[in-house]
Amino acid sequence: MTFVIAEPCIATKDTACVEVCPVDCIKQAEDESSEMLYIDPSECIDCAACVPACPVDAIFAEADLPGKWSKFTQINADFFASGAGAVAAPAAGGGKSAPPAKKKEPEPVPLVALELNPEEIYQTLADLRGDLAEQRQMSDADLRARKSPALVGLAAAAVVIFAFAIWNNISKVTNFSLYARIGALAIAGKKPDLSGSEYTINRRFGGKEYRVKVSDSIFGARTLTLQVPTKPFGENIYHQDEKFFAANQNENSRFFYVFVDRKSNGTLDSALKVREFWSKGNTFLGRYQKPLSPTDELQKIYRTEAQKLGKKLGL
Repeated sequence: MTFVIAEPCIATKDTACVEVCPVDCIKQAEDESSEMLYIDPSECIDCAACVPACPVDAIFAEADLPGKWSKFTQINADFFASGAGAVAAPAAGGGKSAPPAKKKEPEPVPLVALELNPEEIYQTLADLRGDLAEQRQMSDADLRARKSPALVGLAAAAVVIFAFAIWNNISKVTNFSLYARIGALAIAGKKPDLSGSEYTINRRFGGKEYRVKVSDSIFGARTLTLQVPTKPFGENIYHQDEKFFAANQNENSRFFYVFVDRKSNGTLDSALKVREFWSKGNTFLGRYQKPLSPTDELQKIYRTEAQKLGKKLGL
């Protein structure tokens, strides 16, 4: 990266920047006919010494050059590419310009080994930040303000997710509905994890098997599934219009309903009519699941069965 002199230098040409440049890369036409000063991009060492010296703030790092002056990057480079920076002043009497004298290359300074201990070689992060701030004429506060927007966004997202997790679990704890209490009984005080956990309670009352399965996680809603071992409808248990069921009419088949409450608040979300077939040798033959719309009748059955189970569980 190099530094660029932009439009504010036009007609100003203050040479304060020339005096502080350690490599003498800021020039104008030797007859002073150019309208501004220019920085040779091939010689600039990016030391930034010229920036604070300019009284009209005309010097910018190439990456920080305002868009309205973006053309001055090429203007500076073209000045030296054309050789204008090496044109000598006109000779006395209006004669031909004399060729510029070749600048003598400085003698290289011999390298001398430095004797430094580890404490002098390595700097702390605070020291490095301070050095950089001094070089760039910036304060520590300015440097901290230049943090990546992506990192700031990730931090904000993490805070939002954490706040949601806290709110989600508080809402579960403060929900004292019958459905929440049944779910809490199944979980039995176990701590839910991020990946989600499933807990099941099985109770047998009056010759019927009641089963409640609860799916719970920190970042997810509590799902309560209540299996109701009852036949609330008067329809035929066998589906005569389906050959599979018609061919497997036996006394060993099981028929029950599964109701699903997604939010564990007593509002029926969906229901499944489940039919399992077993042979007389207790071999599982197959299962049929028929989705049912959550009608008012199904909602009533769901509440009734949940109340029965809650009463039996002491809830």
